[in-house]
Amino acid sequence: MKPFFKQYENGLRLVFKKVEPNRPASLFIAVDVGSCKEDDTNNGISHFIEHLNFKGTKTRSAKQISTELEEIGANANAFTSKSNTCFFATCLSEKMENCFDILTDIVFESKYAQSDIDRERLVIFEEIDMYEDDPESVAYEQFCKDFYAGSVLQRPIIGTKETLTNITKKQIEEFVATHYVPQNIVVSVVGDFEKEYVEKLVQKYIGKRFTKKAEVVEKNRSMVVIPDKKFSFIKKDIAQTHIVLGFPCSNIFSENKMAFSLLCFIFGGGMGSRLFQKVREEHGLVYSISCMPELYEYGGDIVIALGTNKKNQTMAMQLIDEEIEKLVSEGFTEEELNRAKTFCKSLVVSGVETGASIAKSNASNVLCFNRIIDVEERIEKIESISLETLNTLAKQIFDQANVCGCVISNNPDENLFNVFN
Repeated sequence: MKPFFKQYENGLRLVFKKVEPNRPASLFIAVDVGSCKEDDTNNGISHFIEHLNFKGTKTRSAKQISTELEEIGANANAFTSKSNTCFFATCLSEKMENCFDILTDIVFESKYAQSDIDRERLVIFEEIDMYEDDPESVAYEQFCKDFYAGSVLQRPIIGTKETLTNITKKQIEEFVATHYVPQNIVVSVVGDFEKEYVEKLVQKYIGKRFTKKAEVVEKNRSMVVIPDKKFSFIKKDIAQTHIVLGFPCSNIFSENKMAFSLLCFIFGGGMGSRLFQKVREEHGLVYSISCMPELYEYGGDIVIALGTNKKNQTMAMQLIDEEIEKLVSEGFTEEELNRAKTFCKSLVVSGVETGASIAKSNASNVLCFNRIIDVEERIEKIESISLETLNTLAKQIFDQANVCGCVISNNPDENLFNVFN
């Protein structure tokens, strides 16, 4: 059965997928706000609010929220990205109304007490320190800062200690009032229900809060960031050298977005990929090496990431450069394309095995594209990708004029990226 989609007069959007009995039910409340909607003065506020929404509402304390969720057997959490903030819970079907009651209270009725703000600020400082101790995170964050310099994508999702220190209760309340509005919200439900029941819950717990008519704003589909070539070097007391290397590609609205996934899988996304076979299996220079696409409304990138011993780093970069040159000059093979198609179709199908993954996917698609993209459409898109398309994209993407990279090491070699000069 295809998912049900409805947009209300106030702009609120509902997507519901009915599944067979005896499967967990899931509720997602996705808000179209993340670090891309912030500025230099309030960077990190979206993620801060996500934390604070679990710290108490007008009728529930933080402990009551946790206890009530456990009482109904609900597994609840939240996350913030550059593009959106999502609150979600999985529960037994018969507990879905309780789940609506608690989760909507968290999202729409949080009290943002000053004591909670002061305390949770310290918690996020610890989270920042945790990421600072992770060289992969540090390298990728610096890469984003360089690659997306001057755009809304350059800022870290978590913010900085400086910006978080200066965020006030008033700023938080004003930010919520501006962005937590129905035209920015998608409710995604999966479970063994009739759609009339789900619509009743949406109206009872969310719809009644917003009575004014509002329109969903069409997203700008033309934004693509082309970075200036830049390499950064960070000194840190660590054993390995961590390297992030990235090239620009189209944004999430591109007709080629599925082709980017196939390209990355063949080149460096799987154990049979070119980079894994060459750099790890043939030469033993890394434990892991990856190639992945990151696509946003405002641009996209293809990122190669690896960690290696300092004595192996130069050779690893040379091998990567050789594989890129070979790809650009010779292209992929039909055998590689067919293998990638089979693997990616398997990922698409396995991604609908759980209610939570279905609810998340539906919420993401409606937030971004304002429509549902079902499994059949995604598989059809994978099947339609030709070898010619993939090889043309490879030549366009791996243009060394726009490459950016970051290396983090106990003694960074500033000649490491010379192979890309």
